[in-house]
Amino acid sequence: MEDKIKSIVEKFFSKMTVDFSNIVVTKELENIFYIKLESTDSSLIIWPRWKNLEDIKGILKLLLNRSLEENIILHIEINDYLKSKEDKLINFIKSKIDFVEKTWKDLKLPFLSAYERKKVHSYVSDLKSDIYTKSEWEWKERRLYICKKNTKITIDLDWTDI
Repeated sequence: MEDKIKSIVEKFFSKMTVDFSNIVVTKELENIFYIKLESTDSSLIIWPRWKNLEDIKGILKLLLNRSLEENIILHIEINDYLKSKEDKLINFIKSKIDFVEKTWKDLKLPFLSAYERKKVHSYVSDLKSDIYTKSEWEWKERRLYICKKNTKITIDLDWTDI
């Protein structure tokens, strides 16, 4: 399956006249594939604000689903761009966590993609027990919040447990 995907991806980028030096296709899970592409034309593929990359990913997914007669999910990495993007997202979230810890106020984050929200949820849940995330609203209006858990202090007024 990986060889078929690689062949289709190579043809796709060749027809787009995108210069690429290497394409590696890896199966992550059942019907989920990771495509790593090295290209000197990365700005054409990614820019602006990774919009082109998302559009290309959508078109490739449609082509692959039709050619392979299976519904697959793609993750495309161009010159380690996603890794860099993820690092920036995590650094941004770290600064927001610090803000929430200092102010004790819930913080509404800017609009994030579903993939980014999932990354933030995972990062925060693995990080601290006194900070959590929640999502509110639906579809394109979905927003992520970073919140501080309310800690409850119990006092034994009868002094029987002291």
